[in-house]
Amino acid sequence: MKLTKYLAAAAVSAAFVAAPASAATMGMADLAITGLIILNSNNAPVTNGIVIQNENRTGTANSNFNNAQGTGAGLGNIFSTTIGGTVDVQNRCAGPSCGAGMPVGNYPGGVENNFTAHIPAPSGNYAMGDMYIAGTALGVTGANGLTRADSSVMSPGNAGSANATIANSATAVTTFTVGNTLQAKFALGYNAYVAAFVNAINGVSGSSLGTISWTLSLQEVIGNVSTTIMNWSPAEINDGVTSSDISQNSIKESSGTILSNLVTLTGGRTYKLTINQASNSIASEVRAVPEPGSMVLIGLGLLALGAASRRKAAK
Repeated sequence: MKLTKYLAAAAVSAAFVAAPASAATMGMADLAITGLIILNSNNAPVTNGIVIQNENRTGTANSNFNNAQGTGAGLGNIFSTTIGGTVDVQNRCAGPSCGAGMPVGNYPGGVENNFTAHIPAPSGNYAMGDMYIAGTALGVTGANGLTRADSSVMSPGNAGSANATIANSATAVTTFTVGNTLQAKFALGYNAYVAAFVNAINGVSGSSLGTISWTLSLQEVIGNVSTTIMNWSPAEINDGVTSSDISQNSIKESSGTILSNLVTLTGGRTYKLTINQASNSIASEVRAVPEPGSMVLIGLGLLALGAASRRKAAK
């Protein structure tokens, strides 16, 4: 009789381990460029002497939740050749928490083009990508942009992923006196946030990822020859975190202004500026298949429960 009770208790315990009360996973990657402008060596904005000849930019945003693609207003990929023009791919959201189902407080002020809201812990079942860019780094007013990729999962059997990208290229001519030079640098204001959170315990396997990247390349073009004179990838906005266990959970958040090194621009020359920015996130939870030993234990427990019931009925 004691053996029967022990086996029955073991079966109940094993079943409880295989069915957790709750679990949650999150990957967040938000990068806002609040200002990018060219300065002279005295840290004053360059207001003349540079004329932009042409510019093109492409923006994308995507999301996926349980193999269903995210949706949103307008196109998910936009290309523009307008100098300093705005490219705004409106957020693409996938999952049951999109729209009216979005948990209150996730994005104060609204979901679209939210440069400042960051989610500290999983909240809702969804994945969302969003992007925006306007202005030009070689212009008087500068440029700003946003890539956001957020994924949140609240229960086993769900998976979300999101990404957003900006690709920008501009060609400009220095119009100050040929032979003269300008010592110039870039000033970049930013707000960066990456997070990976897993609380997938008791028989659930979770994984999460959040990464951001931003690079600037400046080339001097003479005839058919292009020479790279600056490659800039600030560590503060080229970062990422991953987690597959609660002990690996982490959040990295920073903001401020970064200055590039000085570069020499020569009068009468042509220069090509290329900027790439991206955010990526993943969050998933999979219920683990019970190990053979656990299955045997559960089976013995069920047999014991059945035997106990028959004995009770016989009495």
